[in-house]
Amino acid sequence: MTISPLQLARIPDLLSSQTTTSALNTVQKQLADVEEQLSSGNQFSQPSENLVNATVTLQLQRTVTQKQTYLTNISSAQSQLGEVDNSLSSLTSLVQQAQTIASSDVNSDVTPSQRQADAQVIDSIYSQVLNVGNTQYNSLYLFGGDKNTSPPFVTNGGGIQFNGSTTLLQNSVDVNTDVPFMVSSADVFGAASSQVQGTADLTPDLTPQTRLSDLRGSLGNGVQLGAIQIGNGTTSKIVDLTHADDVSDVVNAINAAGMGGITASIAGGGISLVGAAGDNITVNDVAGDTTAGDLGILRTAGNGAGVALVGSNTEPNVTVFTPLSSLKGGAGIDLSGLKITNGAHSANVSFSGDTTVGDLLNSINSAGVGVTAELNTAGDGINIVNPIQGTQMTIAENGGTSAADLGVNSFSPQTLLSQLNGGQGVGLASGGAPDFQITRSDGTSFSVSVAGASTVQDVIDKINAASGGVGVTAGFSATTNGITLADTAGGAGTLSIESLNASTAATDLGLTSSPATGGVITGSDVNPIASSGVFTDLANLRDALNSGDQAKITLAAQGLQNDYNKIVQARGAAGAQVQELQSRQDQITTENTATQSLMSQLSDTDFTAAITQFQTLQTALQATLETSARTLNESLLNFLG
Repeated sequence: MTISPLQLARIPDLLSSQTTTSALNTVQKQLADVEEQLSSGNQFSQPSENLVNATVTLQLQRTVTQKQTYLTNISSAQSQLGEVDNSLSSLTSLVQQAQTIASSDVNSDVTPSQRQADAQVIDSIYSQVLNVGNTQYNSLYLFGGDKNTSPPFVTNGGGIQFNGSTTLLQNSVDVNTDVPFMVSSADVFGAASSQVQGTADLTPDLTPQTRLSDLRGSLGNGVQLGAIQIGNGTTSKIVDLTHADDVSDVVNAINAAGMGGITASIAGGGISLVGAAGDNITVNDVAGDTTAGDLGILRTAGNGAGVALVGSNTEPNVTVFTPLSSLKGGAGIDLSGLKITNGAHSANVSFSGDTTVGDLLNSINSAGVGVTAELNTAGDGINIVNPIQGTQMTIAENGGTSAADLGVNSFSPQTLLSQLNGGQGVGLASGGAPDFQITRSDGTSFSVSVAGASTVQDVIDKINAASGGVGVTAGFSATTNGITLADTAGGAGTLSIESLNASTAATDLGLTSSPATGGVITGSDVNPIASSGVFTDLANLRDALNSGDQAKITLAAQGLQNDYNKIVQARGAAGAQVQELQSRQDQITTENTATQSLMSQLSDTDFTAAITQFQTLQTALQATLETSARTLNESLLNFLG
C-alpha cells in the first residue's frame, strides 16, 4: 500500500473567508430562487433561467390569447344571433296572423265592414313588421348588414325602402375562418329591388377618346394590350400598344409606324386600315398576344393589293362619359324624356339639357320618385330600379320616344302577356271562345278571342282583325302605357267593352279601368314594376280587403305564405349558425384546456420537489454556517504567522 505523505499547509484567512462567503451566497441564492418558485408558482421568473421552456411557454400563451379572442367573438355572435332568432320568431307570428285574416276574409259571407276592420289590423301588423325590421341590439340594427348604424327600413312614397346593405358582417372564430353573425334582410323581408331591365342595345359609336378598357372587344373578352405586326406584302413592322390608353393611341401608333402607305382611322364601331394601291395589308398578333383580334383588325393573310381592312365592331361599353349622341351606334336617342310614376310620386323627366349618359342617369335619380337608374352589367344599356316595397313603378314616354329608345317602358306592345299583372298573365276563356265583346258607338259589336296571342301587339292585331277595320281601331298609347280603342263609327252611343265566357282578359289587359272619353278607351298599365316581399304583400292584402277584391286577397295570401317560408328558412339558417358556433366554442375550449395544461408542465412550480429542495438547501445553509463558525475562529497561530 502506498501512503501519501500528509502535506500540512496553512490556508490564508482571506482565501478561507472568501470561499466561505461564496458558498454561503450560492446556497442563499438557490434558497431565494426556490422561495420565489414557491411564492409565484412559476419555475422561473426570467426567460434566461430556462430559455427552451420559456420560449415554448410564450408561444403557447400567444395561442391561448388568440383562442380567447375567438371565444369572445363567438360569444358575441351567439348573442346577436339569439336576438335575430327572437326577432324572426316575432315576425313569423305576425305573418301567420295576417295569413289567418286573409283566409277568413276570402269567404263570400264576410261583410265589407268586416274586411275594412281587418284591413286596419293588417295596417297595424305592417307597422309592427317595420319595427321588427328596425330592431336594434347594442345600438346597432340587426338587419342593416354592414350599414347598421341607421334604420335599414324607411317609409318612402307610400312604401318601404331598404337603405341597409346585403353585405353581412363577420367575426373571426378560428384561424382563417370568418363566420357571419347576421342574416340577409333580403332573405327575410324580400328587400331585393325590382327593375325595368333595358331591352335596347345602346352600344355607342367608337370615338378617339374611347378608353380601351371600356371596349368589350370584337372577341367579347375586352382588349389585351400587347404588340401587333403590320405588313404590306413586302415588309412588316412591330407596333407596341402596351401603353395605349384610348383608341386615338392605337390609331396614332399605327400611323406613326410608317408602314408603306397604310393609315388607320375610326369607322363606325371599329378601326379600319387603308393602304396604297400596292399594299397587301396583314395584321398579326405577336408572341401569343390577342391585341389584333381584340381590336377586330386581325388579318393573317392579305386580301390583295389595295384592299382595305375594315375592322369588326369593338363593342364599346356604355359609360357615364358616353355622349348621348353616340348611343346606338351613333344614332343617338330622343331627348324628350320619361314619365315615371312610383307610388305616390310622379315626375316628367326631360333629357333636353343632358349631353352624357351620366347626365341622363342623374336626371332620373334626382327626379324625386325614389327610383335608381344605373348601367347594366353587360355594358350595353341601362336599368331603372324600384327599391321601394309596397309601391308600383311605371315608365312611359314624355311625349317622344325616349323610353322606347332606351328600352325601359314598363308596358309596351312588345311586353309578353305572361308578364302582366305581376306575372299572373291574362285569364282566357276556355276552348278558345271569345274573351270580350266590343260595342261601337253605332250599336254594332264584335267579339275578340285572345287565344294564341303572346304579346300585347298580338292582342292589338287580333282586335283590329276582329273589327275588320270598321268602326274601331286598336293601338297603344305612348304617354299612358296602355292599349287604346278608338271609335270611328260616328254613332250616338258610347264605345264599350264587355267580358264574355267568364274570361278576365279585358280586365287583365287594362281595358276596363276607365270608360270611353271622347270616343276613346285608354287602357291602364297592367305591368307595373313592384318589389316583392313581406311589406308589399301586407300592403296588397290591406288594399284588397278595403276594396273587397277576393282574388287579390287570395293572391296576397299566397305571397305571405312565400314570405313565411322564407322567414322560417332564414330562422333555420340562423339556428344552424348558432349550433356551428357552439361546436367551435366547445372545440376551442377543449384546445385551450390542453394548451394550458402543457404550459403548466413547462412553467408551473412542482411544489413537492420545490419544498424538498427548499428543506435540503436550508440544511445545507445551516451546515455551511456551522462549518464557517468553526473554521474561521481565530487561534494563537493566527497571530504567530
